[in-house]
Amino acid sequence: MEIAAIILAGGKSTRFAEDKLIYLYNNKPIISYPINESEKITDNVFVVTNDKEYEKLRKVINVEFIFDDPSFKCEGSSRGIASAIKAIDANYYLIMPGDIPWIHYIALKNLLEYAKRTQYLVSPIIYSGIVSPLFLAFPKSYKDNISRICDEYSVLASRPSNFIRGNKSLLIGSYHLTDNPRVFYDVDTKLDLTTHTRGLPRKIVYLESYKYFIDGIENLKNGENDEAFKDFINESKIYKINKLNSLELSCLIDAFLINKDEKIQKRINVLRKKLGRRPKEY
Repeated sequence: MEIAAIILAGGKSTRFAEDKLIYLYNNKPIISYPINESEKITDNVFVVTNDKEYEKLRKVINVEFIFDDPSFKCEGSSRGIASAIKAIDANYYLIMPGDIPWIHYIALKNLLEYAKRTQYLVSPIIYSGIVSPLFLAFPKSYKDNISRICDEYSVLASRPSNFIRGNKSLLIGSYHLTDNPRVFYDVDTKLDLTTHTRGLPRKIVYLESYKYFIDGIENLKNGENDEAFKDFINESKIYKINKLNSLELSCLIDAFLINKDEKIQKRINVLRKKLGRRPKEY
């Protein structure tokens, strides 16, 4: 197949306080929005989930399901992504979360076009400093490395952002993809359904910092903790220069788990504040 649209639907909806994906927003289940918009791009639309969520979802949507593959060492959304691309053979993959009621097919199509044009893994910058790693578009050539990152490079944490950090990636400001600031926003709480967003960033960043990420994990696996720490610090500097706060945060958390440096903890909490999160001790 040419394009496979993959919708992630394995979350627990903890902060939403009820089953988020089947919650009715404007009289339609939230998960129906990405399904309907994806079907305007491709006939090949899949929902990746687990047994528990499947029992709820199958009652409200009619789509092909894929189940998390427990053989992968990574967890959460990362496992969902790796499981889906392992099960599906396509020339291009378009990944998105299931809780995006404002998504529009034009934005998804534009994201995919950047992947086709550049042959990079592409993800949107949704507002200043925030990359949304649950939205990914990439060619088939990335398939093996994404599986490898999930299986071999989730030593410290299983994050979808690892797929960006471990590959040649193109980060596109949402200004270049849509004229609606809400398009790429997901829903964590019911308050999010009425919250206004923060504009459309114009930044475009080509990232080739994957060597630091891969070397850092390899050094860590080989017991070279000091070298791994240096790799993650060097990686974080690239994100800091480009003001990619969410990626810098993930990178510094990895570094801090190796060397609990007080300065890094302070920078982590500065970044968490910028991203609207509470301070946290790691």
